[in-house]
Amino acid sequence: MFYWVRIFIEELFLKLSLGDTVSKLLTVFTITLALLFVGVVLFYIIRFLLLKFLRIKKDKSLWKSELRKANFFNQLAIFLPALIVKKLIQEIFLEESSAFLFLTALINIYIIINCTLILLNFLKALTEVMLQREGTKDKPMKSYLQIVSVIIWLISIILMISIIINKSPAGLLAGLGAFSAVLLLVFQDIITGFVYSIQISKNDIIRNGDWITMEKFGVSGTVEEVNLISAKVRNFDNTIATVPVKQLVVDSVQNWRGMQETGMRRIKRAIQIDITTIKQCSPQMLEKFKQISLIKSYIEQKEKELAAHNKDEEAIMLHGPNGRHLTNIGVLRIYIQEYLINNPRVRPDATLMVRQLDPNEYGLPLEIYCFAATTDWVEYENIQSDIFDHILSVVNFFEIRAFQRDAGKK
Repeated sequence: MFYWVRIFIEELFLKLSLGDTVSKLLTVFTITLALLFVGVVLFYIIRFLLLKFLRIKKDKSLWKSELRKANFFNQLAIFLPALIVKKLIQEIFLEESSAFLFLTALINIYIIINCTLILLNFLKALTEVMLQREGTKDKPMKSYLQIVSVIIWLISIILMISIIINKSPAGLLAGLGAFSAVLLLVFQDIITGFVYSIQISKNDIIRNGDWITMEKFGVSGTVEEVNLISAKVRNFDNTIATVPVKQLVVDSVQNWRGMQETGMRRIKRAIQIDITTIKQCSPQMLEKFKQISLIKSYIEQKEKELAAHNKDEEAIMLHGPNGRHLTNIGVLRIYIQEYLINNPRVRPDATLMVRQLDPNEYGLPLEIYCFAATTDWVEYENIQSDIFDHILSVVNFFEIRAFQRDAGKK
């Protein structure tokens, strides 16, 4: 249909006495530039119309936003001009001519690259949308995107090579069998990473947004991204750490997700009690302790119980090894326990206890084990500090001293 364009330009160059070969080369070059110009103009026209259509539809779609960020519409606007240019090449040049074969191969390669980018940009937008959905936002979607991207590019490269060497892609794939060992070596890290990424996802080891700790790598922070090669973790000091995905499977990873999901965080800390201040309670001490409303009923109940027990003893002594007696450390332990139960910032439905650990050179450790009703780090530390501020301030009331090494003594 447009053969006359080629003939007209070629005759024009012949009239300039440039020779047959030079005229044909300049004709092909001129037409190629003209086709390129047509393609660029069509691209801007189609992109303008496409973007104008998107502006008319004023719905704030997440899909539309992510597709625009991924340059999906720009790549889509290139596709139609490429098809039109290919059709013009068929109309201008003879099918058996070298120019036709060269330009057709060139435009086919361009179309393959363009289709590949359209598909990859769409998958990129799909990944971002999935990462913002409640059910999939914690999955390693970018790992899957990377492996799919590698597969798509491999297919595209095979198709482009088949066009260049003018052979069927099926025959080319058959010839790649001997080259598979080289491919496995080149893509070893990607293949291994993909396998480990599947294990991470299937076993639910980590998710995006999880707080993880790996002492081996000095990592303690929030998982921001998991890809085929590594996981990106933002530490609490705002440094970025990368951990190989293999290590997430074969090494120990402490994941704090369970703590975050329950909405509470454990408090497990002990104070050291000076053993020399532990003693049995005298009646005067018990009367003083009864002034504390949290343990008044406990002391009265224990006094009745111990009085009934000691009545049957042959040798009754108020103090000493004979009989049963309340101790100031025991009363303190019950007081702390009741204090925690009545603390609104401590979860009463979780494990709560005050226990003695093995005595050591620093005294008797009295451990507080409970759960704060928050997972926020700052609030958690405030709750924990308030609890121990209170305990350390009242131990003297029970005639107990917390152990502290005196710098002036040896």
